[in-house]
Amino acid sequence: MLVVVTGGSPAAAHWNGTGQDIARIHMYPYSYNSTWQAPMNKALANWNATSSPAHFYKSTNSGSTITVKSYSNTWYGTYQRCGGMCMYVKLNTRTINRDASNFSNFVTSTLVHEFGHALNLAHNSTTSIMNTSRNRNSMTKPQSHDVADVNAYY
Repeated sequence: MLVVVTGGSPAAAHWNGTGQDIARIHMYPYSYNSTWQAPMNKALANWNATSSPAHFYKSTNSGSTITVKSYSNTWYGTYQRCGGMCMYVKLNTRTINRDASNFSNFVTSTLVHEFGHALNLAHNSTTSIMNTSRNRNSMTKPQSHDVADVNAYY
């Protein structure tokens, strides 16, 4: 996809270009126990409430999935593009359960971060949901820098 930005991009834009082609992103409906389901749904709502074109929704016609299970890896979550309108997100129960002091916030923060990758956002060191050193127990929403980057990209 060719992206043309008029008027310049934000001075500190952080894009990786490996996300979805459009900001309306669907995923196959997931079903986990309420301990996981509620904070995962909050992650969708947190992006959908921003002043950006980001809109995450569930659709049985989607090939995109979110999988929650224990992985031996050290990461909390991971995003993988499987096409311009397809993504795979994985949440690692082993590391999240081990490190979360506020479980619900930690899950929401992790999934909001992975959705940021789906919106073409790269890791950065600003006050951002994309900062890998953020406090996952308290930062659960896209920050102004994240929203500005999404608005500039799409």
